Amino acid sequence: MIKLIACDMDGTLLDSQKRLPEGLLPALERLRAQGVAFAVASGRQYAALRRDLLPLVPHIYFICENGALIMREDEQVFIDPVPASELPAVIEAGRTLSQVYPVLCRPHCGYIEDSAAPDFQAETLRYYPGQQVVPDLAALTGSRDVCKVAFYDEGDAQTHELPVLTRLLGDRLSVILSGEHWVDVMKPGVHKGAAMRGLQGLLGIRPEECMAFGDYLNDCELLTSVGESYAMENAHPTLKAMARHIAPSNDEDGVMRVLRERFGV
Repeated sequence: MIKLIACDMDGTLLDSQKRLPEGLLPALERLRAQGVAFAVASGRQYAALRRDLLPLVPHIYFICENGALIMREDEQVFIDPVPASELPAVIEAGRTLSQVYPVLCRPHCGYIEDSAAPDFQAETLRYYPGQQVVPDLAALTGSRDVCKVAFYDEGDAQTHELPVLTRLLGDRLSVILSGEHWVDVMKPGVHKGAAMRGLQGLLGIRPEECMAFGDYLNDCELLTSVGESYAMENAHPTLKAMARHIAPSNDEDGVMRVLRERFGV
């Protein structure tokens, strides 16, 4: 029996226009009546998830920042930050790349530099509504609550910034491709799957009693942390190859279609 469902946001629960599926809140209420808990598992900051999912806040768990932070009804359940001693090297690694811009992510705020391109500043507001613009991120590298440093690439992140950041940082930090334009640098061992296992322990739920949905490489560990794993039809080929099931695409209401089929919601 499934007791916990975790679902990625962008490319998974949301369609290409960043819209939630119709009927989600009533479906979650019916799931809860069946004893099934629900968590969103995203690379996004909590403030952005809360803004976009405000009606759902009392009903769900939030696995944020690719697993570095778990929130429940505005209370911090768990945080596993990047060691402050590593942050200067992370910022410097980003400076070796052209047209790549960092976001230093703390639980309630994303910091960017004022030298960043205007288009990037506008783009990050979608994901970091608590955005603050500062002259130099190096001044914040003593912070002990940095969930991750996210790097936005104006080009293709997988072929441009990912190899460089992996070469410079991958021996001691986790470097994760989290989208077409995004790479996240985090503490080793921190990912959505580790957060999911922590939530399973907190709730006393076994992995085989869990289901998860994802579409990109930062969802790999999430899908391996559950018994029933779904990659979206639009997912990265690597994720589709490892998932137990394939759900219809995010633009075909894939998550909701599976929930209706499996739970009658």
